[in-house]
Amino acid sequence: MDQPLFSSLDYFLMLAYILLVVGVGVWVGRGQRSTKEYFLAGRSMGWFPIGISTIASLYSAISYMGGPSEYRSYDLRLTVGIFSMIPTALVVMLVFMPFFHRLQVYTAYEYLEKRFNVTVRALASAVFVFWRILWMGTAVYVPSLVLHTITGFPLIPMILLVGVVATLYTVVGGMRAVIWTDVAQFFVLSAGSVLALWVVGAHVGGLEGIWSVAEQGGRTRIFDWTPDLTTRVTSWGALIGSLVANLGMYGADQVSVQRYLAAKSLKGMQKSFILNTVGGWAMGFLMIGIGLGLYSFYALHPGNLPATIGGDKVFPYFIATEMPLGLRGMMIAAILAAAMSSIDSGLNSSVTALITDFFKRFGWLAGRGGASPGEEARRELKVSRALTLALGVVVTVLACFVGALGTIIEIANKLVNSFAGPMLGIFILGMMTRKTEWRGAFWGLLVGTVVTGYCILDNSVSFLWFGPIGAVATVLAGQAVSALLGGQKTDRSDLVFQFRRGWWQRATTESAEE
Repeated sequence: MDQPLFSSLDYFLMLAYILLVVGVGVWVGRGQRSTKEYFLAGRSMGWFPIGISTIASLYSAISYMGGPSEYRSYDLRLTVGIFSMIPTALVVMLVFMPFFHRLQVYTAYEYLEKRFNVTVRALASAVFVFWRILWMGTAVYVPSLVLHTITGFPLIPMILLVGVVATLYTVVGGMRAVIWTDVAQFFVLSAGSVLALWVVGAHVGGLEGIWSVAEQGGRTRIFDWTPDLTTRVTSWGALIGSLVANLGMYGADQVSVQRYLAAKSLKGMQKSFILNTVGGWAMGFLMIGIGLGLYSFYALHPGNLPATIGGDKVFPYFIATEMPLGLRGMMIAAILAAAMSSIDSGLNSSVTALITDFFKRFGWLAGRGGASPGEEARRELKVSRALTLALGVVVTVLACFVGALGTIIEIANKLVNSFAGPMLGIFILGMMTRKTEWRGAFWGLLVGTVVTGYCILDNSVSFLWFGPIGAVATVLAGQAVSALLGGQKTDRSDLVFQFRRGWWQRATTESAEE
């Protein structure tokens, strides 16, 4: 495709959307005077925008592009992971959320200092920031690849465009801008998904035609219970890998936790997660339909797909060549929506962790004596915005090198889901065991992170198992070190899960009271 068809109307719609998002971000973020407002929107957000924002931030352009590519190229075995959201919802709503709500923290890692010490908190926060920087690099790369494929513009300028726009309104608007732009971007993303499924379905006889052709081509296989860690995708790998990834992302990931903390109440937190779960399932089924639809369309029209176009470029190529003029611009807007809703969330959450867990905790923001509280708050806000800008630059540069790691779905699992394992492991050590002491937790997280990194580099087992292996390594190493050092039971029983002593009752009672 030497000259992709992209009309003036398409360009207008794409640029109009970019200007709209930046405008909304700047408008809702005006008048901020403290980091509480900048990071947590004053803890005043309702459950609906929080739930929608969580879907938008974690259901990124990686999923929007990688999901259809996976289902078109392989089959439906990866979809078994959808079932992991049921136990994930129970654990997050009845264990993690009551913890974070009661402690009134800014970051999830403040809990780890209360349970262990500041060293464990700092290590966990550092791992999170490293993890999210890699994730954001991927989130910038994916839509840039799409824009490059559709418009024919060079890849690097596309990366700079996406990175600069998302960084700009996040720097200005903070968490309130992140949440409300995410809400707008979710509806654009949803409309784009429905539009793509409708267009591809119109070419192959609707949903029935899509399924029929895909079934004949072997793309509707769902279950494969082969107990083999080296097979690329099995049902065991999809189910267990997704469970660990979801628990890590929704329970130990500052991107999600920060949204819960912006809610007015525990009940609001829990309602937002129910909305997130239902919305995530709906988006997942749309991605399945688009992926199978792309397979069916090009199976029936093989001459429409050049031999040089494959993998992650097929969906962008379909947008560029098969969608009507004007609708292409809407699809690009949807892809940009998916991208920017992830980048803004990652930037804001990473800077929250850096400011709260490092700069403020270790006194690096201490100013001159005699400064008023208002002056201190304004200075903290200024530093937070400067850090957001600097981190946006780092992420944009990193995005230029992400493409060498494989397909989009593989990159996502290597750089996102994998590190969810060790992060989940450290919270298991804190919340589910009473004898784990700080040295065990510290070395557990360190060992789990190193083991995960080795799995990514070695690549001898399926990418779906990187996270579970990291979680198990973290827990086992933490327990072993604590046992060798004669760890004593913690005297903070309120920081350890105790089902029989009223955790379920406490969580539901607090929700009812609020």
